[in-house]
Amino acid sequence: MFFMKWITEEKNRQIDSEKKLKERLGLPEYIIKAMINRGIDSPEKAEEMFNSEKIPLHSPFLFEQMDKAAERILSAVNKKEKITIYGDYDVDGVTAITILYLFLRDYLNAGNVEFYIPGRHDEGYGMNRDAAAGIVKGGTKLIITVDCGITSKDDVEFCVENGVDVIVTDHHMPGERTIPDKAFAILNPKYSENYPDKELSGAGVAYKLVCALGEKNGIVLGDDFLDFAALGTIADIVPLTPENRIIAVRGMRKMASPSNLGIRALKEAAGMKEGAVVSTFHMGFVLGPRINAAGRLEHAKKAVELFIGSDIEKIREAALGLNRINEERKAEAKKTGEQALEKLKGNFDPEKDFVIVLYDKNWNPGIVGLTASKILEKFDRPVFVMTMGEDGFVHGSARSVPTVNIYECLKAVDGIPERYGGHKLAAGVSIKEERIDEFREKINEYIKKNHTAEGFEKRINIE
Repeated sequence: MFFMKWITEEKNRQIDSEKKLKERLGLPEYIIKAMINRGIDSPEKAEEMFNSEKIPLHSPFLFEQMDKAAERILSAVNKKEKITIYGDYDVDGVTAITILYLFLRDYLNAGNVEFYIPGRHDEGYGMNRDAAAGIVKGGTKLIITVDCGITSKDDVEFCVENGVDVIVTDHHMPGERTIPDKAFAILNPKYSENYPDKELSGAGVAYKLVCALGEKNGIVLGDDFLDFAALGTIADIVPLTPENRIIAVRGMRKMASPSNLGIRALKEAAGMKEGAVVSTFHMGFVLGPRINAAGRLEHAKKAVELFIGSDIEKIREAALGLNRINEERKAEAKKTGEQALEKLKGNFDPEKDFVIVLYDKNWNPGIVGLTASKILEKFDRPVFVMTMGEDGFVHGSARSVPTVNIYECLKAVDGIPERYGGHKLAAGVSIKEERIDEFREKINEYIKKNHTAEGFEKRINIE
């Protein structure tokens, strides 16, 4: 049986800050202390949190290469060059693609824009050579990645060598050896030295790009695309930093009465009333799973097509289709979760196993991330759940406990996986089947060397 450990955090009292906030806000002392513990230690920061509607977002041109990226896109539009948006198959990727595609099509009248999403089952996350070669062969002159690309050094170089410029927009951690330095421009808050908010989602970065393009063309966006940016932000569970909070709050307000036909149809199919208040629950647990289901069991392009379509009957049909796929996803996830737990019976030693690596060639690649989350919740260990992809490689998803940075763990065993990428708490990995046991052994050794079993206990931080 696993218990919850209560951690009392002793923090230095900031008497002066407490006094100023109490005078300005008139809130109880315990709320003031909680705010300060979360970094909201001045009236100005409190203003940012409580009045998200009034606080301006950071200038998109704080990204060092934003101006360069925007000029290249505008040049491509003016010259009628073919542009391909290359994105990920999750909610963040789908919404990022949608934001950029709709802006180029509807605001800049770009008539030669396509999007590409790799298949989760046969291609996996991020850019890949076959997809890049196909896009190059199809006459594309500019590729814009969204929610991916920051570790695609070789594939970006391939495109550039074949006469195609690549603008990388992403929010994942850059790898030391895999930064695509041949890219025409890189927009990534974790790569940028100047951009103040490092926790934007992929959709958030895409939104920043269209804001920059709008500014250069005298276009006032208002709240356009904020519903999509908020959906990607909330579904990707990025930290609610001040800017992400602003995007989330304004986007949820927009989501209550959206102008996009696809969102309206999806809300209707999900039983959400038009005009009713939309919360993070609706974004993360009602709309998000329906969008994700397309990429998990079929293909994520179905979700993008829902949002960029104009035929209302086809749109309603597509929304109902996502509902159906989501129900299938629930059943598949339940079955896979039960099978994963069965594999662990008698095969898990909490004293020796500092990581759990599960593999079954028959599991659905679209379900492994959900299964990893379920195993993590039960066993309080970093978890990799893997299955065989159609490309002959094993693809897996990782989920981790707060005390173990799973991306750093993957960097420590660099060379065993073919590819990997992700964050502190979640990652994706591709590996040869014959190296799974080696991978399990080496990553367990690394975690065991750098962490203790006590660090895996579920915790509640008490202030």
